[in-house]
Amino acid sequence: MLIEGEKMKKKIYINGRFLTQTVTGVQRVATEILSELDKEISRGNIKDLDIIILSPSKIIQVPRFRHIKIKKVGILKGQLWEQIELPIYTRGKLLVNFCNTAPVLKKKQIVYVHDTAILDVPEGFSDTFIKLYKFIFSCVSRRSLHIITVSNFSKCQLLKHYPKMKGKITVSHLGMEHFKNGIIPDNSVLEKNNIKSKQFILAVSSANPNKNFQVIDDMLSMNNKINKDIVIVGSLSTKVFKQESITNSSIKRLGYVTDEELKALYKHAYLFIFPSKYEGFGLPPLEAMIQGTPVIAARSASIPEVLEDNAVYFDNTNPKELNEKINEIIQNEELQIILSQKGRVHADKFSWNNTASILYKKISKYS
Repeated sequence: MLIEGEKMKKKIYINGRFLTQTVTGVQRVATEILSELDKEISRGNIKDLDIIILSPSKIIQVPRFRHIKIKKVGILKGQLWEQIELPIYTRGKLLVNFCNTAPVLKKKQIVYVHDTAILDVPEGFSDTFIKLYKFIFSCVSRRSLHIITVSNFSKCQLLKHYPKMKGKITVSHLGMEHFKNGIIPDNSVLEKNNIKSKQFILAVSSANPNKNFQVIDDMLSMNNKINKDIVIVGSLSTKVFKQESITNSSIKRLGYVTDEELKALYKHAYLFIFPSKYEGFGLPPLEAMIQGTPVIAARSASIPEVLEDNAVYFDNTNPKELNEKINEIIQNEELQIILSQKGRVHADKFSWNNTASILYKKISKYS
């Protein structure tokens, strides 16, 4: 990221609507990439950018940046703010959008499109959400300067659905530093929820049916010998996702937890299950790996691309196979150690600095 010589700073705008939303996957990506860019400015490796986040007025999260500014603009909120007011405030300047959505009429922009789940597995989303995002993706594919996505799998799916993106998609894997550094585990989450260290199996994600917690429910309905609690973490947005039908009362649903609580849960889990039917990338299994927790993952979408041979895989339609894989790990201490060690090494390769570097190069090209 080194810049040769002094240059006049270019004003770059960031779509800050994510600051008004609860932190899940895409909001995490936005915050971590911007944090890394902010660090690179502090290190003197970026000298030519003046980065400004434009946000609606009702911010619920305020990241701490030394150099990147946050500016509240406009009087609208949500999609109306993004589609009407944001293009006005960024007229003539480059806009970066991190969270799948962007102003449909703006041309001078870079858009992160993490996946095409609304097209590939629409059964997990509300009809209104699908219609809106189909329209946005169609406009973005034709008008935006560049698209960044998070896996080769997602790139292939984007090109399948939107051939006009050909020649303007970059693949940029995500990073892991946020779960290695700076977050102190809050172990009180265990006592608060009557959970014992290494005596539970963890699953983490938003409660979208595509995340497939149903296969865990089905597995527990079988005659299995798993002597571990099942703990599921993740909030449900009925405005976006259709309802799932988890019925087993032995599953502990913790809902939304803080980063500190989540890190503690990863650290103290016996193993981690990632049964998702569909992922553009999938941060949770890497977050588990960086804590040394063995991972069982679905053999689907981008998951094998991201985790490679560092997890145990199963068919996400087959609760019997999931049961077998869990018992395989429980009964094989050597396999537990191998998965823990390999997982740490593998997850450590994913760097937000690399992710930010790719974005910086695109900003330099198009600003």
